[in-house]
Amino acid sequence: MPANLPPTYYKLKHEHEAAKSDEERLSLLEEMLRIVPKHKGTEKVVSDLRKRIAVLKKGSSGKGGKGAGKKGYSEHIPKQGAGQLVMLGPPNSGKSQILANWTKAKSEVSPTPYTTTMPIVGMLPYENIQFQLIDTPSVMQDFISPSVLTLVRNADLCLGVISLANDNLLDELDIVLSVFNEQRGEADGDELGYIVVANQIDAPDANDRLEILSEFYGDDVPIYVISAETGEGKEELLQGLYDILDIVRVYPKAPGKSVERDDPIVLPNGATVFDAALGLHKDFAEFKLARIWGPEWHDGQPVSRNDVLYDGDVVEFHL
Repeated sequence: MPANLPPTYYKLKHEHEAAKSDEERLSLLEEMLRIVPKHKGTEKVVSDLRKRIAVLKKGSSGKGGKGAGKKGYSEHIPKQGAGQLVMLGPPNSGKSQILANWTKAKSEVSPTPYTTTMPIVGMLPYENIQFQLIDTPSVMQDFISPSVLTLVRNADLCLGVISLANDNLLDELDIVLSVFNEQRGEADGDELGYIVVANQIDAPDANDRLEILSEFYGDDVPIYVISAETGEGKEELLQGLYDILDIVRVYPKAPGKSVERDDPIVLPNGATVFDAALGLHKDFAEFKLARIWGPEWHDGQPVSRNDVLYDGDVVEFHL
């Protein structure tokens, strides 16, 4: 039975996510509980709200909640490719289908909920680079695997995957975004980044659900619309991933040889010539001379170790 939560609930939920104090969070949670319709379809929502209220009233930081046990969990997948992308979503959102159809990974696709029980890794090609794409066990209202939380915290970018075939997509996205927001304070390095991937645009009435989704979340988080089945929206998503990761491709060139553009060095935007040398091989860290080709340079211009590179630059190192 659908939850059919009122629009005011989602407004309060957004305010809760932006709240700065426990007192403010508690007040908003209590108001959310008050306005939630009480029927079978909202049992899990009501239960979750009551748990959060109880935790705040006890002055706890959340021990025993759905994130309990995440500290010290050693689940780790080494990063590969141009960026590690972790998919997070409810059952039947299409995460496994994205991985199976868009990479060479063998991921079981089934309408049965919770088919994916452990993280599965595939490499997602885009032009002449690849992103590391990870499918994870589905998130549930009352439980999230500690391995999922670890992967979310360490990812370069998280993808919240929801289905446009589901009337409850706002409720499900609310759960997914709450996980992201809870992990922000524990993410390595910069603030945790995430986007929403709205799958199954080819489903009946998907455009109507997309309109509702955009109305509630379009101003808060980037939304990319796709069909894992037909490939619709795939190129727009891949370009978006590249732009959001804020990376550049640099092409090494051996002296006297032509440049090959099938295996670039991928670096964060703002990287230097020295970073490119290390990215090529540690032995190049002591290069004696570097020359560069690109729209921002004179062809073959000598550059220093600290010169910043641009996307598409060609660098020739002399040892």
